Amino acid sequence: MTLCGGTGDCKPADDHISEICSQIKTAVEAHAAKSYSTFQPISYKSQVVAGTNYFVKVKVDDNDAHVHLRVFKSLPHAGGELSLHSMQHDKTSACPIEHF
Repeated sequence: MTLCGGTGDCKPADDHISEICSQIKTAVEAHAAKSYSTFQPISYKSQVVAGTNYFVKVKVDDNDAHVHLRVFKSLPHAGGELSLHSMQHDKTSACPIEHF
């Protein structure tokens, strides 16, 4: 059960999340000051606010390196724009996605 204002359950990444990640990959690489040859969304949680926060675990190399992304999507009347809010580095596949 999701608490009001809390994140939902962790779900496997779907086509919608893959599209979001594709659209913000350039911003992620600029923030990290590196390029990623592998950029595969694995799982995510979402949080409804005045828009939606997506907390996404992304595999970024052939080993077990992952990053966690916080992506904000504004409401349609505000343009429905995507923006990279923040990013956590040095994650692995075992690291749970948490609010940050």
